[in-house]
Formats: sequence, C-alpha cells, structure tokens
Amino acid sequence: MRQRPVPAIEIFDPMRPDVLKDPYPAYRALRRYRPVAELEPLGIWVVSRYADAQRVLGDPEGFSAALAFGKDATLLDDRGPVRRQLNLKFAGDAGGVVSSSDGEVHARLRRTVARLLSKPRLDAVEPAIGAHVHGVIAALAARGEHVDIVGDLAKPVAAQSIGALMDLPENVVRVLAGWADLTARALDPGDELSSVAAGPRVMRSNLASFRAVTAFLNAAARAAPGGPSRAAGSGLAGSWREADTPAAREEVILAVLQLFQAGYETIVSAVCHLMAAFVIDRPRPPGFPSGPDLSGALIEEGLRLASPVRATLRTAVGPRTVGDVQVPAGARLMVLIGSANRDGRVFEEPGTVLAGRRPAHLAFGAGPHRCLGRMLAHTELRYIVGALAAAGARVSSVAGARVSANILKAGYEYLPVRVAWR
Repeated sequence: MRQRPVPAIEIFDPMRPDVLKDPYPAYRALRRYRPVAELEPLGIWVVSRYADAQRVLGDPEGFSAALAFGKDATLLDDRGPVRRQLNLKFAGDAGGVVSSSDGEVHARLRRTVARLLSKPRLDAVEPAIGAHVHGVIAALAARGEHVDIVGDLAKPVAAQSIGALMDLPENVVRVLAGWADLTARALDPGDELSSVAAGPRVMRSNLASFRAVTAFLNAAARAAPGGPSRAAGSGLAGSWREADTPAAREEVILAVLQLFQAGYETIVSAVCHLMAAFVIDRPRPPGFPSGPDLSGALIEEGLRLASPVRATLRTAVGPRTVGDVQVPAGARLMVLIGSANRDGRVFEEPGTVLAGRRPAHLAFGAGPHRCLGRMLAHTELRYIVGALAAAGARVSSVAGARVSANILKAGYEYLPVRVAWR
C-alpha cells in the first residue's frame, strides 16, 4: 500500500514565527520530500530547490510578479485565535511598481530605477557612504564597548546610504525608516501588526510615507531646472516634473518608496547576518583570500548563507510544470530563496563558507527582476568590514540577541556585542 505523503504544511508553515526564525530544518525536508507542494490551508505553493526556483524567477511569462503582488494580494490565515491577514500588495491604484510588474511596464519602470543605481550615481555617492560609515564606527568607538549591531550600526548606515543615493533629506529618511520597520512587522505572523485589527495603523504609516515623499518631490521640483536641488543628482526632480498624469506621479513616489524599503531592509539584515556569521567571536574563515578580495568573498558567502530575502512570490499564468509537479493556473508560488541557496544539489557543503562558489546564489533573485541594488549592497558592506578592520575591533557576543523574521525576509531585531577597540 502506497504511503500518503506528509502534508507540506506540516513540514513548513510560514505562519509559524518559530519556523520563520529557524527555517533550515524545514527547508531541508522540503527539498528532500516535497520540493514543490501546496500549503493547502493557505492556498499557496512552495518551491524549495535551486533549479526550480531559478526557473520560476527566470520565466516572467509563465510566472507573474504583477499578479502575485498586485491588487488584492493578501495572505489570510484563520486557523489561530487571532485572524491574520498579511498585505502583500506593492502596487499603486494607477501607477506601477518595478517589483510587481511584468513585460513592457516592468522594463520601463526598471529603467527609471536603474538610473538611480547606475555606476556613475554610485560613484558619486560612494565617498559620502564611506564617510558616514567611518563616522558611525568612530562614534561607537568613542562611546564605549557596548554596541547593538542593529540599532547602532546597521540601521543608521542603511538608512543614510539609500537616502544619499536619492538625495533624501534627514526628515524624510526618518519617516521612511520608521515606515519600513513597521511594514516588515506587518508581514510577521507573530506580530500584533499582522492582525486584521491592526490594518488601520499600517495604512496610516503608508499614508505618512506617501505624503513625506510627495512633499520632498514637490520641493525638489520647485527648484529651477538645472539649479541646486536636493534631488538634482538622483534625477528624481526631473522625473517628478515630467510626470504629467496621476499614474506617472504615483509611479515616481512608489519608486522612491520601494527603493528605500528594499535598500534599507536588505542591508540591515545583511549587515547583521554578516557580522554574526563571520565577525562576532570568529577569526577570518579559512581558505578566504586576503587583501582587497576578502570583503567581496565574505559578502557573497554571507549573502548566500543568510539570504536576507528568504522568499518571493509569483503566480502561475496558466497550468505549469515545476520540477515534476503540475501546478494549476492562478497558483501562487512562494519561491524559497533561502532554501535554494542551501541546495546541496548545487552547492557543495552548502552550510559551509567556501570562497569563489559557482553557480551564482539567488540572494538577489534571478531573471528580469534580479535586484539592481547588488553593487550598493557591496559598497555598504565593504565599508563596514573595512572600517571595523581599520579600527582593530575585536567583536564578542553578548547574551540577548533576538532574531526577527516575516514571510519574505529575515534578520535581527537586536544583536548586542562587546567591542574591544584598538
């Protein structure tokens, strides 16, 4: 008699905070037993192996981001005493967003974001990023040995760096950082902000961020074309002046919001994971190059192992085959990037740090939606590693670290350390 397979939801339940904070045992079991499977109570499917994840992310005609993150994109869970409703929509009422669009719309929006993340733009702001990182490290060294990597280092560096890229003033950076922190909590099924009752509070935060960006763009656009403007270097002032319809204006605002959110959340998580994996209580991993290549090798392995973006979503456009499993039209797929990046079918000793790995990890996605912020992430992380090395800092763990995770991303809420400064 053929044994019935274990329901995938019993292996991996993305609405359980304990699973999200330590998903790796569940990832291993999914890859082995249920690599593509439906989480029936939630109405979503999981994709856990590297080859399948790469294929889904690389086929926008077969698997849509616009449908996955567009209007009415929510994840509802009625199983517990508190009704959870996670809002997955990142799209405007009229305008589009680069991460939740497909085809020509996506290509057009991606060109706008690409200008903000172009090499000339990154080269222009890199000195400011480096100066800010060194300033933060110097201030921490002067303050003493007790440091919270999250609040004292990762968040200030991430917020100011992405703010510098877009010429955002300090008051707007503060509003957007608070908004990004709140929206991350709203996707955590263990947080009170993910409850249906918390919806109005989340909406007020969304409105405040929208208003802050609109006020910034209006002020930038009022400056004389070609003259001094907070947003002249980034090109946002020109984009705002050219936006002559409600949809076009909404797209500019949403581009600012998404770029800030993605840059801020990913870097905060990456910095904390990098420190926890390779710096705190640890010497340099064996086999890594010394000199200028050290940071790059560390960063790539840190990103693969940590996968700050643990998952993303796509919707099947028509019936599709993923691996050897048939998924129906309209199926919403949770592509588990964190699992794919530890797939032993692709990565030798997947839980071990090895320099120069091939093939490329999926921490920045794949296909036409591959993240444009890779070089910005490398720049920020490289400066942090370099500044700590220059300060001769020895970093030791302190009890009390708290992991944070939601259905899409993971990081630390609090990461206390003791630093012996030279």
